[in-house]
Amino acid sequence: MVRHIVFFRLLNELPEESKKELLNAVKLKLEELPGLIPQILSLEVGINITSDPGAAHLALMGDFEDLNTLKIYQDHPAHRAFVAWNRDKCPKISVIDYFL
Repeated sequence: MVRHIVFFRLLNELPEESKKELLNAVKLKLEELPGLIPQILSLEVGINITSDPGAAHLALMGDFEDLNTLKIYQDHPAHRAFVAWNRDKCPKISVIDYFL
């Protein structure tokens, strides 16, 4: 099994209330993906609850059967649509994939 983790960061110049609204919108969009992409075995999305300035604002953790199903997920039109939609919302991301 492969675990896929993505950390998202917003642009810092956004007002706090705008950040909260935007993070909730991103979270909702990500949580729609399992219903659209059958290769996702599990998906969890969380908004950071601490105010550490170096921390990510949101994290996604997904599990996939293998590297092939992860690739299918990444190439899926629903995932590509999310990436395009999110590009200017959370432009700073870090990704890690590893075997469980």
